[in-house]
Amino acid sequence: MQAALMIPCYIDMFYPHVGIATLELLEKLGVDVVYPKDQTCCGQPMANSGCYEEAQATEEHCAKVFGSFDYVVTPSGRAKERPCTSSWSITEDRRVSG
Repeated sequence: MQAALMIPCYIDMFYPHVGIATLELLEKLGVDVVYPKDQTCCGQPMANSGCYEEAQATEEHCAKVFGSFDYVVTPSGRAKERPCTSSWSITEDRRVSG
């Protein structure tokens, strides 16, 4: 099985050992891990602060980077939840669900 490893920006900055442990665990389990070099922030920090429209380009980039993978593994449930697993715009969703 092949899976993309998505390391959120806050994990990269504050908890890099968590990202390393995630990679080591996946490799120990026999997963063929791919780390897309062009991954960036997923846009979650901007969206969480109400900057939905500003986050859209970042979210679209994230979706493009990870969209071709059947599996995306990340040590954060929130970072992957929105931009990388769906094709809708966060600006529309947040206004509806408030």
